[in-house]
Amino acid sequence: MRLERFLGLVPLLLGLGWVCGADAAEAARSLGAADSDRFQPGPPEAAARYASGSWKLVWSDEFSGEGLPSQARWNYEHGLVRNNELQYYTTARPENARVVGGQLVITGRREEWEGAHYTSASLNTRGKFSFTYGKVEIRAKIPTGRGTWPALWMLGAGPGQRWPEEGEIDLMENVGWDPLKLHFTVHTGAFNHVLHTQRSRAVVLDHPWSDFHVYGLLWTHERLEFFLDGEKVSEFANDGQGHAHWPFDDPQYLIVNLALGGAWGGQKGVDDSIFPVEFRVDYVRVWQAAGQ
Repeated sequence: MRLERFLGLVPLLLGLGWVCGADAAEAARSLGAADSDRFQPGPPEAAARYASGSWKLVWSDEFSGEGLPSQARWNYEHGLVRNNELQYYTTARPENARVVGGQLVITGRREEWEGAHYTSASLNTRGKFSFTYGKVEIRAKIPTGRGTWPALWMLGAGPGQRWPEEGEIDLMENVGWDPLKLHFTVHTGAFNHVLHTQRSRAVVLDHPWSDFHVYGLLWTHERLEFFLDGEKVSEFANDGQGHAHWPFDDPQYLIVNLALGGAWGGQKGVDDSIFPVEFRVDYVRVWQAAGQ
């Protein structure tokens, strides 16, 4: 989700023939979704590895209580930040980010604010929590509507936060003008959208906004494995060709945000009739291998 996006996402060419596939109805076909893009179960050994009880929980937010998100866990991005997006990210404003009923609710609004016409929120753990290797799981319910761009992602936590050299891992992105597709993407110095070489896979799911889904990641020195509701949907492997190809041996931090419009999310405009829209997160959890 860092910087501007292009529609021409380069497929992840790792020979994964099982990628995606649940019966996604005629709406998916009308969007040009190939049968091979529909969500279906991945390899059983990957699901078993993901579900293993050997992981040790090292950080989580269950979003208990009421009010603003935990200051001990989260920072706010502020202002007009990136990607030519239309929203003004506000700080500690419950109208845009609040905890209620055991969930984090990020709300995008059509309103005039500091010269912008929309408001929303972006939360991250930079400087408060970062980690190297492990398992990440986020249970969330995305909004929908033309102009929405929710994302769950990670960035390198090193000094200067250089992009894309420090790496970006997108656990999930969705754009409201192409609503049935969930995108799983990796950016590095060698593989990024500026060079048209980013590694990405889009999974088609019938009405992904209608319920909560679990977005997961297994991260080791050897590979990144992406999961949807416990099933593996994509992979990016360490090819051993150095930091430009694989910057993922260093800490990363977490980001949860709801963008509106922008270089990718706004390619078909914004439907003002949809507002307010809500991005709901039930929990964020990070595990590591025992003894790590």
